[in-house]
Amino acid sequence: MVEDLDPESYECFIPFGPLVYKGDIRGEFLNFLLEHLDSVRSNTTDMRSYLVGNIKEQKSAEFPIRRFCDLVRPHVVNYLKGTYDREIATDRCCKEGKQADKFLDPTEHKINFNLGDGPWVNFAAMNEFNPMHNHNGIISAVAFLDIPEELEKERDTNGFEFKAAGCLDIVHDNQHAVIHPKTGNMYLFPSYMWHMVYPYHSDVERISMSFNVTEVRFDRMQMSGPPPGGLANYH
Repeated sequence: MVEDLDPESYECFIPFGPLVYKGDIRGEFLNFLLEHLDSVRSNTTDMRSYLVGNIKEQKSAEFPIRRFCDLVRPHVVNYLKGTYDREIATDRCCKEGKQADKFLDPTEHKINFNLGDGPWVNFAAMNEFNPMHNHNGIISAVAFLDIPEELEKERDTNGFEFKAAGCLDIVHDNQHAVIHPKTGNMYLFPSYMWHMVYPYHSDVERISMSFNVTEVRFDRMQMSGPPPGGLANYH
């Protein structure tokens, strides 16, 4: 019988690879997006010439920007806090915390950010998909506004071992994470990460929203590269 270790006697840390954040936007945030969905759908600004998606209905989403940013901000801060916690854990395990004071805790600073040309909404139909691509900026986000149950049923019953219909696939080096999305999920990850969305064959509409955080400021300090990063990533 193996004796249990004191929880304070060991620690796991993740020094390699990018961090992916999963948030829950059900409730006020999702309701806000759904309230404006009809106006987004009728928007004449076609985003197909700017996006790689093989999706006919890709629309610029002109949500009330101040309210949108207020709803996004806690998730951006939580994502940055995740990168901060990871830096601290790595520093603690590798250098016994000698560099900890050089990292910026986002909860102790006023966080401002720029969304560039986003957000936009994808109204995806049967057989449509997003090929492998990455984005400009610092952080990219994908939020799932309506994921029909038929997509999960298709994955469960199509007879294939690789259950990927309608899934988001995030790739880094020679590894990938296939995400089975649910309505109300939102994922944030570094914009340089390659990702794609697989097609599906159910006759339903899959609605997702994306945006890029192109600039992040901690008080008056501007992030100059993708997180995670210590003091050298700010000026």
